[in-house]
Amino acid sequence: MTMKLLATTVLAIGLGMGGAIAQTTSATSKTGSGPNFKSEEEQMMYQDNAEIMGPFFTDETMTTLRPEGEVAETFAAAGADNQAEIRAACDRAMSNRGSYGTVTVALCEQIGQL
Repeated sequence: MTMKLLATTVLAIGLGMGGAIAQTTSATSKTGSGPNFKSEEEQMMYQDNAEIMGPFFTDETMTTLRPEGEVAETFAAAGADNQAEIRAACDRAMSNRGSYGTVTVALCEQIGQL
């Protein structure tokens, strides 16, 4: 009887610890740690244009777009050369939408309407 009680206790503790251990191990997902690029093209778009693309996002992780009105203001405040670079990058993204994530597509759709 004691052996069954001991085995049951060990099993219960082991099952309870499994969830706790899983939560403390490092995750392989990039959620919350920065942009999760859908393709190498998308990654290059942001790397090549980091200074001009960064202001469209709420923080340096570039995962959350600013509200639509702020995107328009940011684009209007960019110089003509930067606007041309942004439009060119967005044109490439929109012509190959399957290689770009939803945040990039949403940004480029907003830029396209300006």
